[in-house]
Amino acid sequence: METLMTYMAAFGLATGAGAKAFIPILALGAFHYTPYFELTERFAWIADPVVMGIMGVLVVLEIVVDSHPDLGRFSDFVSYLPKIVAGFIGFAAVTGRLDPDLAQLSASGVLGGGTAAGVHWVRNKVRQPFRDFAEDTHESAGKLASLSEAGVSAALSGTAMVVPPLSMVLAFSIVGGSVFAARRSAGRRVPCRLCGQPIRAGALVCIHCKREQ
Repeated sequence: METLMTYMAAFGLATGAGAKAFIPILALGAFHYTPYFELTERFAWIADPVVMGIMGVLVVLEIVVDSHPDLGRFSDFVSYLPKIVAGFIGFAAVTGRLDPDLAQLSASGVLGGGTAAGVHWVRNKVRQPFRDFAEDTHESAGKLASLSEAGVSAALSGTAMVVPPLSMVLAFSIVGGSVFAARRSAGRRVPCRLCGQPIRAGALVCIHCKREQ
């Protein structure tokens, strides 16, 4: 049972990393100082106040960059690397007591990195059309979306440490809802007659090539 709960917590953190990379790592460091979780010696550096301070700055930076439409489009692709690394570290840190062997620990970390990458890919499928149709028009939409993702990441990280099964329920609900939203969004778009990029049905101007339809 302990092994199952541990892996539930690990997958919850990795899913949270797919939403916002640095919040789960910051949560690991914070929970190290509570009765709920203790980092192994190999990962004790995460709880160092200096490291946690850097993570806090990176959390704010990630939210700010992601809330800007142009910078956010760029970070949608660049963010794969930090999110994979965060998922790797988070998963390996949680399963450290169960996987004392370095090879086993690395295998667990790969699961975490892969989970974070998959979640980020699904997230991009939802966020990119939202940027096209909302964030370019309403400046506050990007901030709201970025803060919402940060809230999701924090909720997944917190429940992973305290109630792992709840974290898994949240993770499946969020990913499932995102997949559904991405499919609905894709179904409502049609190719631009000039550049071929997907645009909203009935749009007068293509958001990609800026030419009238």
